[in-house]
Amino acid sequence: MNKAFIYLLFFFLLISCSKNSKKNNLISKSIDYEKLNSFVQDSLPSLLILNENFDEIFNSWQEIKTIESTSKIISPDSRTLSFFLESLKLEVAKINDKQIPGKLNVPQVIGRFRVYKTEVLKINSNKIDLENIQLFKKNLKKIAISYNALISMMNKIAKESLEPTNSLEAVEVK
Repeated sequence: MNKAFIYLLFFFLLISCSKNSKKNNLISKSIDYEKLNSFVQDSLPSLLILNENFDEIFNSWQEIKTIESTSKIISPDSRTLSFFLESLKLEVAKINDKQIPGKLNVPQVIGRFRVYKTEVLKINSNKIDLENIQLFKKNLKKIAISYNALISMMNKIAKESLEPTNSLEAVEVK
């Protein structure tokens, strides 16, 4: 009986040691959120905003608020970034690019929106660890770049949609 007790004690000792090594392994593979926060603040391009002068054109597209929320990527706490990105993915997935209203329904905006949507949907923010942190940063940068391209094109299209009426009036006066 004494030998059975010693074997049982030895067995529990081995199990407890193996569990501790797994815990230490998880801790060593955690992300340094200060470095991630520094990357988000310093390495991502500054995000553009929609020109307020063209709000009547932009407000016709109700999903524009979801797209504009991308600017929250640059938040003071990168620990909330994965939650934000998962929420953004769910909302962006609902947007149908075939229902872009009015003056924004042009190939340039539709194409840039599709690229933006693809970048948002492909980022894997559920599993951020040391093995894939570089890929995560790269994908985060792609989201910012595609977002800026979309916003820039929307501002340009909105501006151009108002200019032709002014130039037509000028031609008619002559």
